[in-house]
Amino acid sequence: MSAISPMSFDFWKVCPLFGSQAIPTTAGVTTLSVVDSSKVSNWLIRVGGVLPRLERIAQNGALSLLEKEIQNITPLLREGQEMGASLPQSTMTVDMIDRLIKPRLDQLQQSYASAQKKVSENAEIKSEDEKIEKKWAQLGLPASILEDHIDCARFLIESALAFKIVGFRETCRNPDMHDVKLDNDGHPMIKVQGAFKRWELIKQQLAYDSKTDQIRSRNYLGSIVQNWTYLSPDGLVPIDRLNHDRIVPIYRLSAAERQRVMDQARKFYETNREVDQGIPKDWVVQFHTSPRRQFVSTIPPFPENPLLDNFVKNLNTHIVMRLIAPNGEVYSFGIEMPAESQEFLWEDGMAKFLGTVTAKINKAGDYEEFRPHVGRIVTSIPLTAQRADNIINLINTTGDIRFNFLRQNCSNLMNIVLKQAGYDIATETTVKDFLVDILPDVKHIPVIGPVIDKINQFAEGIFSKIASATPEPIKNAVSLAGDVVFYIPRKIGTLAINLLIKYLGGATMLHELPPGTEEEELYNAGRFLNFSRLIRSWTDLFKEQTLELYHSKYFVDWQKQQRSTFVEPGSLLPKLAIVPPVA
Repeated sequence: MSAISPMSFDFWKVCPLFGSQAIPTTAGVTTLSVVDSSKVSNWLIRVGGVLPRLERIAQNGALSLLEKEIQNITPLLREGQEMGASLPQSTMTVDMIDRLIKPRLDQLQQSYASAQKKVSENAEIKSEDEKIEKKWAQLGLPASILEDHIDCARFLIESALAFKIVGFRETCRNPDMHDVKLDNDGHPMIKVQGAFKRWELIKQQLAYDSKTDQIRSRNYLGSIVQNWTYLSPDGLVPIDRLNHDRIVPIYRLSAAERQRVMDQARKFYETNREVDQGIPKDWVVQFHTSPRRQFVSTIPPFPENPLLDNFVKNLNTHIVMRLIAPNGEVYSFGIEMPAESQEFLWEDGMAKFLGTVTAKINKAGDYEEFRPHVGRIVTSIPLTAQRADNIINLINTTGDIRFNFLRQNCSNLMNIVLKQAGYDIATETTVKDFLVDILPDVKHIPVIGPVIDKINQFAEGIFSKIASATPEPIKNAVSLAGDVVFYIPRKIGTLAINLLIKYLGGATMLHELPPGTEEEELYNAGRFLNFSRLIRSWTDLFKEQTLELYHSKYFVDWQKQQRSTFVEPGSLLPKLAIVPPVA
């Protein structure tokens, strides 16, 4: 064995990242490890496998994957540095180290250091890539796209297009119809206007605009804008979901699926009268809701706690509407706020939360269709062709809507559509009642709760007996006296709550009413009202009408009572909940 001095290997240059890898002996004297040709060959083979991957991910992949690759390569790099400072067993091994190890080690160190720098200088992007990586895996999309085409993955996740693609894939159970595919060379492909196209071509033509939350054409200049929407069966099509001139189908059921939907819808008459008796009903109107334990999707769900149950039950939920045609075509629509309106309501915390903004009817698939849920409540009602046409005409002719979380929201659209179907339910309440309803049940208060609950039950029984035994004239006199006595306290309560509404933005608005539009008072008109904002002057602070709100909770309660309602279980994968499960 030839004795080689460590300094002849320029030891500190070979080991710039980790320093000397000399192994301490029990006597306190350092010696160098011994290496043979087989160890060198093994190391070179492994480097030949990982180095191209490291460089490829550094060039085109997710930074979260790059960080993992750095961690995986660290032991291999350390091993190479140790061999560079080793005691070779033969002159052949010395030659291998000089000609093979050192150049490859230099290349590995340079790529390693460059990758480290890229990760450290882009911490925010790396954090976003971690989220994308997690969602990507949940959706079951090709992992190689994260390694080689992270720009495609970012586009699909940030625009929510990935959830629509997978949602349609899971609904039709046909990945040849909808999926993120790979071409023969592993390049990602997305369906555009009926055909799968390579990402390298798509990204030259389309881009996601986060300010408007729209996929847009790149080649339109100035004020001309073409937005795109993903629908079945054609994939991405040049349709603006918020500004299209007519409602368009988003999916098509098979004949068997449509029949199951119709059979489910006819169960509605088991709990409701049938309108338009004797007239064929070959359309179906569907409503679905997805109650959650969240105020908004960006915060974690509220914990399971009896004291929070009433609060959670009173969280508003979005209402989605569908029409299902005799040929199986599915139309999905609902109220949606443009990105500008959403930004206005949330830009100052809760200071503008009850402001009035502009909203539109989404004519090409409601945004809630593919959002995650813990259970989707779906209610179907048979519909005549005439009533279906009336609803379609209503959707196509409705322009901008004055949206307000309290007064004019998705519950109003549901009420309007339900009336067109021949039915009506009450979803009105007041802010006063809402604030009382969200309070926890007294029986759930620790220690004293059960005692207070028993006292309340006893008192209610006594007052109930007194009320039943009291003559009607005396009841009316007492009620009138109560109105007089509590008039001022009630007005003070109204003022206090309206001041709270004002504090939460009730006197703010994003846009003025269009010129020539008459300001309308707040009342239940059975249609959308034109009003500038909830509180327009100091006199509105004393009005009871300002306290009225429309709440989806009452609609959800109504849904649960209908025989034509089914619940689609929650799932990790998005999917359209249209067809009831097979019994």
